Amino acid sequence: MKPLTRVGKIAMLVLVVNRTGMLIDAAHGQTGKTTDGISSPAAETTDFVIEQKNVVDRKAEERREFQLQELMLAKTGGWIFKLSDTPRILWRDPETVLRLGCSDLLRIRWFNAELQESPIPDAPGRWLAWIEGTAPNGTPLRRLRTFYALPEQIPMSLLPNLTVALPNRSSSQVPVVVREHEAEIVRLANEALVQTVLGNEQGAILVAGLTEMESVGRPATYIESTAVRTDDVNLALKIKLQGLKDKLRSLHPPRKLNTPAPSLRVGSPDEAGVAADAKARIDALCHDWAKDSGEPFVTLVARRGVIITHEAFGQDSQGQPIDLDYRCWVASITKTVTAILFSQFLDQGLIDLDDSLATVFPDFQNHESRTPTFRQCFTHTSGLSGHGELGDMHTAHLENIVLNGIDVNEPGVKYSYCGLGYELVAKAMEIVAGRSAARIYDEHLFRPLGFGDVRMGNASSSGEFTAKELGILAQWMVNQGSYGDQQFISPETFQRLLPQPLQVADRGYTEHEGSGIHWQRHFKTGVSRDLKRDEDLLFSPNSLGHGSFSGCVFFIDPDLELVIVQVRRQSGLRSGEWSPKFFQTVAEVITK
Repeated sequence: MKPLTRVGKIAMLVLVVNRTGMLIDAAHGQTGKTTDGISSPAAETTDFVIEQKNVVDRKAEERREFQLQELMLAKTGGWIFKLSDTPRILWRDPETVLRLGCSDLLRIRWFNAELQESPIPDAPGRWLAWIEGTAPNGTPLRRLRTFYALPEQIPMSLLPNLTVALPNRSSSQVPVVVREHEAEIVRLANEALVQTVLGNEQGAILVAGLTEMESVGRPATYIESTAVRTDDVNLALKIKLQGLKDKLRSLHPPRKLNTPAPSLRVGSPDEAGVAADAKARIDALCHDWAKDSGEPFVTLVARRGVIITHEAFGQDSQGQPIDLDYRCWVASITKTVTAILFSQFLDQGLIDLDDSLATVFPDFQNHESRTPTFRQCFTHTSGLSGHGELGDMHTAHLENIVLNGIDVNEPGVKYSYCGLGYELVAKAMEIVAGRSAARIYDEHLFRPLGFGDVRMGNASSSGEFTAKELGILAQWMVNQGSYGDQQFISPETFQRLLPQPLQVADRGYTEHEGSGIHWQRHFKTGVSRDLKRDEDLLFSPNSLGHGSFSGCVFFIDPDLELVIVQVRRQSGLRSGEWSPKFFQTVAEVITK
């Protein structure tokens, strides 16, 4: 028999290839070698496919390695520079960049705060370095950095006192030799602080913003920060240089309702449909929980819009009782907030869940098969990975960094819990609305709902909220997209956010995943979770929510019109014991 060529073997064999690279000859059930020790066609094909898979894996690793490459300056401290000394921008590890296939020199274009281009910075103030090149996969490479050019005469007002005091130097626990060298230590620490603040890009952003901003007569809020101002300037330059102005579309404010939806309010236990002592029972458990764990928190429980309890428990690190304004990092509950904001784009027809990111990011249009949809970004099936390694919504060209590895991306193949998809959604909302992501959150969600000074460190895991603010968002979900007299989205649009069956190709089973929201299951004490019966649940099977690495709680039972939220800085001791007791107590006080 004439030996088959390698190509012929592949063509004749019907193979099932799983994600580990194992091959099975589906036609003959053969793998490996024949009984006489001679390699079978299946074995040779297996080796070939494994070899090809290894090549693909190495390529993916190289793309990731390139995406993580950093830029630096030829001289230290050059972010705030003299006009006679224009900064030179270089790869931090040029040898690796060359090895990975990026041989083109970086091209730098300079723009002032008014977005006017100059060959080199020629006036004091903010300067943007628009950095261009070609990535190893042939896609455009773009980065953007902020600098500040010093005036010849520096006003004293621009030289804030950065001296800080070091605490507890006189404590008896501090070694005597440390106290004897106190002046030296303080001087060194403050010199290092000045170098840190003024010797990196964040220092340039700070100084540029301070010189551009007017006084507001009070402490500045997050949305008034120099960082958000830089986001605004960076986005404006991107829109200008990438020709995106004609693609901008308005995001409309919430619609007014003739009949208001429920909003959180004070009311009686009977109105809420709970026991008369519901608040006392929940508060007693929370008090014991905070005392035992040593971790303070604020709890809000409401039903039918009526607040059952909204109380603070425990003391902060200084031994002071916390109050209801205790603002906490809510970790991945931030993903739910981003999905809620995005739902307005969905409701107004600006972006569809099943649109490819290429419909917003022009550079992705030649890579459709490798580019995820917005739904895949929300459901962790985008093919992307990581939480912040490549940047976040404040990274001017985050989508370009992703593009520089798009040729090895595999959307829809596997489930991988990931924050990067949410950051890309935020960048897409920026380009569609022509507003920086931080401003879209503020103008179209936080301010309409009456929130305080919310800091959005990123779009996937760094929001900071109070319990009342999370409670309002939870009630928004109970109301299917409305709150008070404002309708943000229609009930039909809200249904599109809910978890749906999701085929995960690499695992061969069905997940349920929504847009920033999951089904939540809390079981009665003593029942087997393996049975998964509705009657064993504390609440309805339609309960929704999202987990949080920081231990915060975001839970909604739409059938019971129930909201349960809790904010805390960390889970604290024995949270695995106290959390079930907490939910059990809430379930027990519901009477009708």
